[in-house]
Amino acid sequence: MEINSRRKFLFNSLALTSMPFLNSDVYGNIFKKNKLKFALQVYSLASQLMRREFDLHEFPGIVKNTYGLDGAEYWSLSLAQKENDKVYLKDLKSISDDLGISNLLILVDHIDFSTMKSGPSLSSSLKSDREVAVDYHKKWIDIAKTIGCHSIRINLRSEENDKNKILDNASESILKLIEYSSKGNISIVVENHGGITGDADWVVNLMKNVNHELLGTLPDFGNSNFCMDRGEFNSDSFNNCSEQYDKYIGVKKLLPYAKGISAKTHEFDNNGEEINTDFSKMIQLIKESSYNGYLTIEYEGSMLERFGRKGNFLSPHEGVLATKNLINKYL
Repeated sequence: MEINSRRKFLFNSLALTSMPFLNSDVYGNIFKKNKLKFALQVYSLASQLMRREFDLHEFPGIVKNTYGLDGAEYWSLSLAQKENDKVYLKDLKSISDDLGISNLLILVDHIDFSTMKSGPSLSSSLKSDREVAVDYHKKWIDIAKTIGCHSIRINLRSEENDKNKILDNASESILKLIEYSSKGNISIVVENHGGITGDADWVVNLMKNVNHELLGTLPDFGNSNFCMDRGEFNSDSFNNCSEQYDKYIGVKKLLPYAKGISAKTHEFDNNGEEINTDFSKMIQLIKESSYNGYLTIEYEGSMLERFGRKGNFLSPHEGVLATKNLINKYL
């Protein structure tokens, strides 16, 4: 799973060729012809962030001045060792406000930093585990409020085979989170993140079962995000999936509940097209929907390279620009 891959990277990353952040007026207003607004997910620059090539306080400036975008998304591990520093978090909000950048959401991965293992799941079959997971996510709801985000992204992995039981357990945890998050008007969003959430029909059933305005989806274009059963992670067969949900059908089903969209890219051909995703089809689905929020760039190619994936990957900076150009091509 991508969560495990991200965790492994923290302690096993190798040096990447540094790509400087270049200011560019050329790209500044590239998306203004469409009603959609555009953001950057910090995971696109994770390799440089983890190598301390920039501090997270610099991210809003990179979003605005390097890429000419309006919104910023975060990842819980990018705030590691800063998540309890209230001054640091408030300063991040102030910097974003001063630059006119909207902080949007935090991708929350429940990781125990003392062991680097995944913590209890919100959809665990054990009530005690679900309670621990709920308490953990409450902290991130508070952080989201502090830095001005509207949502946190949760994960709902489960070893349970009965989808209805997972639905009940997840719904129970989500309702507890919403009871807490409603005080600050923070939404809970479910991304198709592989496993049970790779099944768009199950996610839609979850939306209907909870039926609350503070619950939504985060449609993601990634192939593995719609993989319902991939088995053990294997860097030599990253795309192997024994049960794959059609991602175009999946995105279409998730769009009515979307509070964000992850325009994920990995690798491009010589014409600038993403080799795994038909962006013309994805953008058309979005344009035909009622969605009018942010479309967020999440380039993962350079990270996949560090995980051992074979391919012709771009640097983080080049990948972000290539994704911008591709989106603009079909607006």
